[in-house]
Amino acid sequence: MKRFLLGFLALGSTLGFSAEPQLGWGHESEASAVIASGNSDNQTFSFSQKTQYLWESDAIKTQARYLLGKSLGSETARNWAAGLKYERNLAPRLSGYLGYQIDSNIFANLDYRHTLDFGGKYTWLTSSAQNVFSELGYRLTRENQLNPSQQLTSHFLRVYTEWGAQWTPTFSSKFFVEFLPNLTRSADWQLNSEISIASVLTNVFSLKSGYLFLYRNTPAGTGKKQLDTLFTTAIVAKF
Repeated sequence: MKRFLLGFLALGSTLGFSAEPQLGWGHESEASAVIASGNSDNQTFSFSQKTQYLWESDAIKTQARYLLGKSLGSETARNWAAGLKYERNLAPRLSGYLGYQIDSNIFANLDYRHTLDFGGKYTWLTSSAQNVFSELGYRLTRENQLNPSQQLTSHFLRVYTEWGAQWTPTFSSKFFVEFLPNLTRSADWQLNSEISIASVLTNVFSLKSGYLFLYRNTPAGTGKKQLDTLFTTAIVAKF
C-alpha cells in the first residue's frame, strides 16, 4: 500500500530536541488528507495523536492512529492502532519499559492484534542536536486473522534503534529500524523502518514527510503481500 497524503490539520509548537526533557504534559498531533474528484474519485484520510506525561524518573506515553482510504465509494485501506507505554529510569542512560497496543488492519487480514512489550532502553546520545537510543526486549502478540479465521500467539525478540537529528533551527530528521525475530515460528520474522523529515512553518505548525516500511516474511493470510509501504506528507504539531 503506497499513498501520498497531503496534511491539512493539527495543533502544536516547534520541533527540536532537548538535552533536558520538559517535565509534565506533551502532545503531538498529525493529520493528512487526499481528496480527488472528477475523472478520479478517491479519498484518503490519516490522523494520529501522541500524548505523554514526564516525571523526573518516570514517563507515561500514549499514542493512537487511524487511516481510511476509499475509491469510487469502496474502502481500499483501513487500519488503526492505540497503545500505552510506561518507562522508568534505572540509571543515567538506562531505563526499562512496559507497553501494550491493540491494532487492526483488515486489508492485511488482521481483524485485531494484541501486543505486549517489555524490555530495556539505552540512550547513546542526547543533546540539542541529536538523540540516539536503542531498545532490546520481549514481545508477545495474539492476533485474530480473518481468512482463514484463526488465532495465533507469537513470542518475539525485539531490537529497536532510533536516531533523531536537528540539522538547523527549522529542519530535522528521524530514522528508526525495528527487527522482530519470531521465537515461535522462525519464518514469521518482521522488519519495520521509517525515515522522516520535518520543517518548521511557524512557532505552532510544522510540515512532515515520511516513508514507512513494514515487512512481514510470512504474511497473515493466503495471497497477502509481504511488504506494505506508506508515504505521507502531513501537518504536525507539538504543544
